[in-house]
Amino acid sequence: MAERYAAGSLCWAADPTGVHPERPVLILSHDTHPYGATECAVMCLGTSVSQFQHPTPPLENGHYGGISFNKRPHLLPWAIRTIAPGSLMTNRGVGHLTPEGEREVKKALLMLFSV
Repeated sequence: MAERYAAGSLCWAADPTGVHPERPVLILSHDTHPYGATECAVMCLGTSVSQFQHPTPPLENGHYGGISFNKRPHLLPWAIRTIAPGSLMTNRGVGHLTPEGEREVKKALLMLFSV
């Protein structure tokens, strides 16, 4: 069985939005997902976010560890997708949110209700 990742893990995946070949994602549910062998829930991250009209909070260096990005990643809280675990590109590294990063994700999700 393939490894299952905890909520808060960061990695690259085949872009579930279809805009790019790949994109960074935040795993929201995989190791505890009822169908974790066949799907996991992710929030897409963006690195070129100037064209969006929705809030795109940045993940600062202190918000994550264990992985690096060429450009600052931004949360795209409206872009939550269910993907196949096989589309996770964990060979490029798997990072994790810090407690500060977890707070930023929670705030970003709550912003969806105030828009």
